[in-house]
Amino acid sequence: MSIQITQSDLQQTQDRLFFIVGTSRSGSTLLQSMLSSHREIVIPPETHFFHSAADLEQKYSNCENREGFKNRLFDFWYDQKTRLRDLGLDKKEALSQAKELKLTAPTDLFNLQLTMYRKERDKDIVGEKTPRHILQVPAILKAYPNAKIISMFRDPRATAWSEIKAHFGSPSVYVTTRRWREYVEMHQQLQNELPKNQYMMLRYQDLIEDSEEMLKRICGFLGVDFQPQMLEYYKREERGFAEGEKDWKKGTLKPIQKNKNEEWKSALKPWQIALVERTAGSELEEMGYRKSEYSLSFSKNLFYQCLDFSRSIRATLTGARKEGYADPDKFKFK
Repeated sequence: MSIQITQSDLQQTQDRLFFIVGTSRSGSTLLQSMLSSHREIVIPPETHFFHSAADLEQKYSNCENREGFKNRLFDFWYDQKTRLRDLGLDKKEALSQAKELKLTAPTDLFNLQLTMYRKERDKDIVGEKTPRHILQVPAILKAYPNAKIISMFRDPRATAWSEIKAHFGSPSVYVTTRRWREYVEMHQQLQNELPKNQYMMLRYQDLIEDSEEMLKRICGFLGVDFQPQMLEYYKREERGFAEGEKDWKKGTLKPIQKNKNEEWKSALKPWQIALVERTAGSELEEMGYRKSEYSLSFSKNLFYQCLDFSRSIRATLTGARKEGYADPDKFKFK
């Protein structure tokens, strides 16, 4: 039986919406699993919506036939392999709800889908988790001024090793760490600009070492009570990720394995560790991570940097790391 969405439902979603952002392979899926085990909270699979939101809004603003734009956009979202299709909503039902509520703008349609996902699961609060949305936080807050932001970070050496293992991640520790440093710089900017009741940063190692205390802090930040079943997230019914992501997210179906955060120490080669640390720069220790004893001379650093970066070029040219999702930037409306 379909659930009728009201303007009040849409407003509730907007008023209590929060976003989990940060570096990839930072434990955000673990946090998503824990929070979705709360009786009031649910977080759907990653949407990546704000990567293309500005472009969609521009195309929408230049469109005369906005009803037609909406229909074509739903065709793109639901008939191709897209992130929003991963939410598992019914296209006809979503179109019917949009028509009833007179919604046509992309951001409004996005809010509708989050609301449908939340209501179908009888939850009061919905979150959105797309790590790389950290660069789109200004756009997110423009659309949702009251949204709360949780950023997650992990030791860049652990992140680099985790990306190498994941079939979609970068095979280059240099590329991964440059991205990590860019995200840290954005974190520092957000920390300076946003109030503490709207933005918080969480380190993966703190979450796995003292899960209960960290979850209590996050629950306080979100305005809900801590619930013990969040610590048994692996027993949840709501997986929170698409079927095609199971290979690299199935770890959240098990209790915490703290040793996984230390795998990089034996898995990465000494030159890779040294390259990560050199690339991370001062941000490494500023984020609370200690340097190793490894180091590289200028010439060796340059050599290994070129060698390592060539792996990224090769992966890009061969398309070896693509996940097969339709590119939202290629959505066209005529």
